[in-house]
Amino acid sequence: MNNSLKRMSKFIPVGKVIKPHGIKGELKFFLYNEDSDLLELDIKIWFKINDLNKSFNLINTKGSGKIFKLESIDSRDDAELLRNKEFFVLRSDLPDLSDGNFYLNDIINFRLFNKKNEIGLIIDVLLLPSSNYILVNYNNNEILIPFLDRYIEFFDFDEKIVVMKNIKVFLNL
Repeated sequence: MNNSLKRMSKFIPVGKVIKPHGIKGELKFFLYNEDSDLLELDIKIWFKINDLNKSFNLINTKGSGKIFKLESIDSRDDAELLRNKEFFVLRSDLPDLSDGNFYLNDIINFRLFNKKNEIGLIIDVLLLPSSNYILVNYNNNEILIPFLDRYIEFFDFDEKIVVMKNIKVFLNL
């Protein structure tokens, strides 16, 4: 994820453009959360382009929902500029969550503990098709830990702490 966008908590990464589709500026993409109905909402899609945050209105999706068209992207050349780019939405455009739920990127900058021992700082979240991962700064090294229910003990949002169990196997560098 782009570091400057990642630090701007008002932006939530939701997917990535794979490549242009056709000659009219359509884009083939994937969502980090395949079950999301996010693109059915009337929201703007944001990209980081040349160090600027640029928004586009979503005009439509087609096919199985894996192709979309953005306002002002009208040619394959325009679409090519967005190839392999991550896209974001404003947090304020996302639906409100019920109590006890949170967006995964909310835990960036939380401290990670294994029982009572502090492991390190969560510096990023990776939303991959196979599983979600947290990227942790552990002894000045970056390590990936699967963010799965079987490892999670609890969250403390007031103290900005995540406690996980049985993760020592991921700490062997």
